[in-house]
Amino acid sequence: MFEPLDLQTPQLAVGLGFVFAIAGAAILAHATWRRRRLQAWAAGESRRFEGTDSRGERPDAPRDVRVEIIAGFAALFLGTAGILYGMIGQEQQNSLLESNTIAKYPQVQEVEPQEWHGNLLEAEVTTADGQHFQVRILFDPDTGEPTVQGDHPELGSQQ
Repeated sequence: MFEPLDLQTPQLAVGLGFVFAIAGAAILAHATWRRRRLQAWAAGESRRFEGTDSRGERPDAPRDVRVEIIAGFAALFLGTAGILYGMIGQEQQNSLLESNTIAKYPQVQEVEPQEWHGNLLEAEVTTADGQHFQVRILFDPDTGEPTVQGDHPELGSQQ
């Protein structure tokens, strides 16, 4: 009757997506700086890079820069994909929790999530007659069954 909720995956995907996106941006910034430095040295205009240590630059440094650029774009792509996956998963979870709540409480017409505390959701619920209520809904982590906390007779009997 109720669909189980996945409360962790969307948040984990968004968090890891941000980590990968930030790492990818940092790698790309370093690769760009390094490529500009190599181009300036090749052109004999190394004054802008005075004080930088060139002992670590090997003859295959241009290839290393290309690899670094590819790695940066790959990390940025993975980060963006993780963020999008998490956002889509969160939207699907919101529609699933709304359908679970409507299935158990037929007077409920809409559930607007406010804040999560573990598997307890603080939400604004709209009933069929247009009334709005702030409620706390506890979701069973295995079955997805919602239980409204407190006394709310206006939500109707539980199915």
